[in-house]
Amino acid sequence: MTSVLASIFWLIITLGVLVTFHELGHFLMARLFGVKVLRFSVGFGKPFWSRYDRYGTEIAVAPIPLGGYVKLLDERDCEVEADQHDQVYNHKPAWQKFLIMFAGPAFNFILAFMLYWLMFVVGKPEIKPSLGEPQNIMAASGFKNQDEIVDIEGQPVKTWTDVSMYLITAGLDREDVTITVKNSSGNLQHKTLPLSKLPVGVKESEMMKAIGLRPWQMPVPAVMGELEPGLPAARAGLKTGDLITHINEKAVADWYQVSSEISQQTPPIVIDFIRDGQANRITINQLTTDPDNPKRQVIGIRPASVDPATIAYAKSLYYELSYGPIQAIPQAYQEMLKITGKSLEMMGKLLLGKASLENLSGPITIAQVASDSAARGFSWYLSFLALISLSLGIINLLPIPMLDGGQILFLLFEKIKGAPLSARFEMQAQMLGMFMLICLMTLAFYNDILRSLS
Repeated sequence: MTSVLASIFWLIITLGVLVTFHELGHFLMARLFGVKVLRFSVGFGKPFWSRYDRYGTEIAVAPIPLGGYVKLLDERDCEVEADQHDQVYNHKPAWQKFLIMFAGPAFNFILAFMLYWLMFVVGKPEIKPSLGEPQNIMAASGFKNQDEIVDIEGQPVKTWTDVSMYLITAGLDREDVTITVKNSSGNLQHKTLPLSKLPVGVKESEMMKAIGLRPWQMPVPAVMGELEPGLPAARAGLKTGDLITHINEKAVADWYQVSSEISQQTPPIVIDFIRDGQANRITINQLTTDPDNPKRQVIGIRPASVDPATIAYAKSLYYELSYGPIQAIPQAYQEMLKITGKSLEMMGKLLLGKASLENLSGPITIAQVASDSAARGFSWYLSFLALISLSLGIINLLPIPMLDGGQILFLLFEKIKGAPLSARFEMQAQMLGMFMLICLMTLAFYNDILRSLS
């Protein structure tokens, strides 16, 4: 219940910030050109709070936090008094109307830049893209454990997010890529990853596994450290130094598998282990709640300590992606360009059928990711907020009626025609645009529900 409330809270905060900034762009540009703004609303539905400013604009907050709008004085929607003729939107020149429509998405891009800048100034903890034991295509291509990816096709990569972005989009096209790695000896090597060999029908969510890309994990053997006294494992007879080999007849190779298997099992849990060279077996008939995570059931075990050299190497992979206020400006710009380019590339693949429509996400997924990123830290939430702001800006520029891009397209037609478009045409186009958006939202909600159930 707590996680659901947290997700709802962060969804409202996220959409509230993005929608307010987006509509602020329309609002300020309309004011600049002397267009009367009747209402500035954050959210849809009947306002539960509103007030009027000195220009007669109603500032409102409504209960449905899935968008917002700026209502401009337009004689096609309402009667216009004689003294307000010069404040009517549809009386303005086409270039002014274009800028008013474009200002909303533009403010989303500006906000994304500001958020990325702040993220780099605050500092974001990252892990270098160092490989674990490669599998599948990566293993066959000569990649080794502890190889650190430096660049892909000449494009520098600094994080695992960079690596996954490049490889997933290249994998969808089945394009072979050249990857530069720094091996465990510190030498640079160029290797070809033949993504053309990927099996047909691999989904984006399974791409990294099919490629065989695994991040490096600190090797932790399945050996018992100190056990929690009085908890199920200690009561069942496990002791420090025991080496776990099987859980419910399934072999485990390291501590990660031990932890994963136990989290998926319900009592009774049969554990096979080796003590003093002899095979032993115990059965645990109940679990206990983890005091640090009420959702998690545990048996009260800890791994044995890892050697100092391994710990030192693991620490060397962590770094703070941080810059001074001036140095952060080009970094934020480059980050924005990179994410925008990859977003447009993925949209193109969706339209061409190369990427699955299962990638479309709705409010449920946004809420969950917003909550998760906020839990990871302020800089992670800034990164997420910037990504959603960029996405909102890009989507609103699509030439779909009901979106800003659709209104800009109408203005282009109007300019070519040399006269305003007919009210009937605009109404039919708006209905078509609404139908398209409802279909997309329905599909997004459907995908959200499937993810929640899986």
